[in-house]
Amino acid sequence: MDLNNIENLEDVELFDLQNQITEIIKKRNLEKGDIEEIIDNSFNIGFPKIDGVGLNPWIDNSLIICPGARIDKTKTRHICKFIVIDEEWSWESPHMISDVIRRDQSSKNFRQHSITLISPFEGMKVQVISQKSQQGKHLVEGVDSFEFRNGKLEKTMTKTSRSRDH
Repeated sequence: MDLNNIENLEDVELFDLQNQITEIIKKRNLEKGDIEEIIDNSFNIGFPKIDGVGLNPWIDNSLIICPGARIDKTKTRHICKFIVIDEEWSWESPHMISDVIRRDQSSKNFRQHSITLISPFEGMKVQVISQKSQQGKHLVEGVDSFEFRNGKLEKTMTKTSRSRDH
Protein backbone atom coordinates (compact mmCIF):
# COMPACT_ATOMS: atom_id res chain seq x y z
CA MET A 1 0.00 0.00 0.00
CA ASP A 2 1.42 3.35 -1.01
CA LEU A 3 1.85 5.74 1.93
CA ASN A 4 1.33 8.79 -0.31
CA ASN A 5 -2.10 7.51 -1.33
CA ILE A 6 -3.03 6.96 2.32
CA GLU A 7 -1.89 10.45 3.32
CA ASN A 8 -4.19 11.94 0.65
CA LEU A 9 -7.29 10.28 2.11
CA GLU A 10 -9.88 12.34 3.99
CA ASP A 11 -10.26 11.71 7.73
CA VAL A 12 -13.54 9.84 7.26
CA GLU A 13 -11.85 7.58 4.69
CA LEU A 14 -8.96 6.91 7.09
CA PHE A 15 -11.37 5.96 9.89
CA ASP A 16 -13.24 3.67 7.49
CA LEU A 17 -9.96 2.05 6.41
CA GLN A 18 -8.94 1.61 10.06
CA ASN A 19 -12.27 -0.10 10.85
CA GLN A 20 -11.94 -2.37 7.81
CA ILE A 21 -8.42 -3.38 8.87
CA THR A 22 -9.63 -4.13 12.41
CA GLU A 23 -12.42 -6.34 11.02
CA ILE A 24 -9.98 -8.19 8.73
CA ILE A 25 -7.65 -8.90 11.68
CA LYS A 26 -10.59 -10.10 13.78
CA LYS A 27 -11.77 -12.39 10.96
CA ARG A 28 -8.25 -13.82 10.52
CA ASN A 29 -8.00 -14.43 14.26
CA LEU A 30 -11.25 -16.39 14.14
CA GLU A 31 -9.97 -18.47 11.22
CA LYS A 32 -6.43 -19.04 12.55
CA GLY A 33 -6.93 -21.95 14.82
CA ASP A 34 -9.12 -24.02 17.01
CA ILE A 35 -10.55 -21.45 19.44
CA GLU A 36 -11.52 -24.19 21.92
CA GLU A 37 -7.96 -25.54 21.93
CA ILE A 38 -6.52 -22.05 22.43
CA ILE A 39 -8.90 -21.52 25.38
CA ASP A 40 -8.09 -24.92 26.95
CA ASN A 41 -4.35 -24.24 26.65
CA SER A 42 -4.87 -20.75 28.08
CA PHE A 43 -6.66 -22.15 31.15
CA ASN A 44 -3.68 -24.48 31.72
CA ILE A 45 -1.13 -21.67 31.30
CA GLY A 46 -3.04 -18.77 32.84
CA PHE A 47 -3.78 -20.35 36.22
CA PRO A 48 -0.65 -22.14 37.45
CA LYS A 49 -2.17 -22.46 40.94
CA ILE A 50 -5.78 -23.62 41.25
CA ASP A 51 -6.46 -21.08 44.00
CA GLY A 52 -4.73 -18.21 42.18
CA VAL A 53 -6.24 -15.33 40.26
CA GLY A 54 -4.02 -15.95 37.26
CA LEU A 55 -1.31 -14.36 35.20
CA ASN A 56 -1.37 -11.02 33.41
CA PRO A 57 -2.60 -11.09 29.79
CA TRP A 58 -0.30 -12.29 27.02
CA ILE A 59 -0.19 -12.53 23.24
CA ASP A 60 -0.71 -15.87 21.52
CA ASN A 61 -1.18 -16.22 17.77
CA SER A 62 -1.95 -12.45 17.51
CA LEU A 63 -4.71 -12.73 20.13
CA ILE A 64 -4.62 -11.15 23.57
CA ILE A 65 -5.34 -13.85 26.13
CA CYS A 66 -7.10 -12.34 29.17
CA PRO A 67 -7.36 -14.50 32.30
CA GLY A 68 -9.83 -13.47 34.98
CA ALA A 69 -10.81 -14.94 38.32
CA ARG A 70 -12.86 -14.71 41.47
CA ILE A 71 -11.79 -16.74 44.48
CA ASP A 72 -14.03 -16.71 47.56
CA LYS A 73 -12.14 -16.71 50.85
CA THR A 74 -15.28 -16.74 53.00
CA LYS A 75 -18.97 -16.11 52.34
CA THR A 76 -18.39 -12.35 52.60
CA ARG A 77 -14.82 -11.99 51.26
CA HIS A 78 -13.24 -12.73 47.90
CA ILE A 79 -10.31 -11.71 45.72
CA CYS A 80 -10.69 -11.10 42.01
CA LYS A 81 -8.72 -10.05 38.96
CA PHE A 82 -10.21 -8.97 35.65
CA ILE A 83 -9.08 -7.26 32.46
CA VAL A 84 -10.31 -3.95 31.04
CA ILE A 85 -9.91 -3.35 27.30
CA ASP A 86 -10.18 0.31 26.30
CA GLU A 87 -12.49 1.21 29.21
CA GLU A 88 -14.70 -1.91 28.90
CA TRP A 89 -14.54 -5.22 30.72
CA SER A 90 -12.87 -7.74 28.40
CA TRP A 91 -16.04 -9.86 28.15
CA GLU A 92 -18.01 -6.78 27.01
CA SER A 93 -15.41 -5.55 24.51
CA PRO A 94 -16.44 -5.30 20.85
CA HIS A 95 -13.03 -6.87 20.11
CA MET A 96 -13.86 -10.05 22.05
CA ILE A 97 -13.54 -13.28 20.06
CA SER A 98 -14.60 -15.66 22.83
CA ASP A 99 -15.20 -15.68 26.58
CA VAL A 100 -15.30 -18.90 28.60
CA ILE A 101 -16.01 -19.18 32.33
CA ARG A 102 -15.26 -22.25 34.41
CA ARG A 103 -16.67 -22.52 37.92
CA ASP A 104 -15.46 -24.89 40.62
CA GLN A 105 -17.86 -25.43 43.48
CA SER A 106 -16.31 -28.72 44.56
CA SER A 107 -14.28 -27.07 47.31
CA LYS A 108 -15.53 -25.30 50.40
CA ASN A 109 -15.24 -21.90 48.72
CA PHE A 110 -16.46 -20.87 45.26
CA ARG A 111 -13.83 -20.40 42.52
CA GLN A 112 -14.37 -18.99 39.06
CA HIS A 113 -11.78 -18.67 36.29
CA SER A 114 -12.29 -17.17 32.85
CA ILE A 115 -10.40 -16.77 29.61
CA THR A 116 -11.35 -14.02 27.17
CA LEU A 117 -9.76 -13.84 23.72
CA ILE A 118 -9.35 -10.34 22.30
CA SER A 119 -8.50 -9.33 18.73
CA PRO A 120 -6.09 -6.41 19.28
CA PHE A 121 -5.41 -3.22 17.39
CA GLU A 122 -2.45 -0.86 17.52
CA GLY A 123 -2.65 1.38 20.58
CA MET A 124 -5.23 -0.76 22.43
CA LYS A 125 -5.14 -0.05 26.18
CA VAL A 126 -5.25 -3.06 28.51
CA GLN A 127 -5.61 -2.83 32.29
CA VAL A 128 -5.43 -5.63 34.84
CA ILE A 129 -7.56 -4.80 37.88
CA SER A 130 -6.85 -6.74 41.09
CA GLN A 131 -9.40 -6.30 43.87
CA LYS A 132 -10.57 -7.69 47.14
CA SER A 133 -14.11 -7.59 48.41
CA GLN A 134 -15.17 -7.36 52.03
CA GLN A 135 -18.81 -7.06 53.12
CA GLY A 136 -19.85 -6.25 49.54
CA LYS A 137 -17.34 -3.44 48.95
CA HIS A 138 -14.62 -3.83 46.31
CA LEU A 139 -11.25 -2.33 47.12
CA VAL A 140 -8.71 -2.00 44.31
CA GLU A 141 -5.44 -3.66 45.28
CA GLY A 142 -3.56 -2.88 42.09
CA VAL A 143 -3.72 -1.91 38.43
CA ASP A 144 -1.24 -2.98 35.78
CA SER A 145 -1.55 -1.04 32.52
CA PHE A 146 -0.38 -2.19 29.11
CA GLU A 147 -0.57 -0.96 25.53
CA PHE A 148 -0.63 -3.11 22.41
CA ARG A 149 2.22 -1.87 20.19
CA ASN A 150 3.80 -3.58 17.19
CA GLY A 151 2.25 -6.94 18.04
CA LYS A 152 3.31 -6.89 21.70
CA LEU A 153 1.84 -5.91 25.06
CA GLU A 154 4.08 -3.27 26.59
CA LYS A 155 3.69 -2.46 30.28
CA THR A 156 3.06 1.24 30.79
CA MET A 157 2.25 1.50 34.51
CA THR A 158 1.78 -0.37 37.77
CA LYS A 159 -0.24 1.14 40.57
CA THR A 160 -0.90 -0.57 43.90
CA SER A 161 -2.96 0.44 46.90
CA ARG A 162 0.34 1.20 48.61
CA SER A 163 1.37 3.60 45.82
CA ARG A 164 -1.52 5.91 46.74
CA ASP A 165 -0.03 6.60 50.18
CA HIS A 166 2.34 9.59 50.09
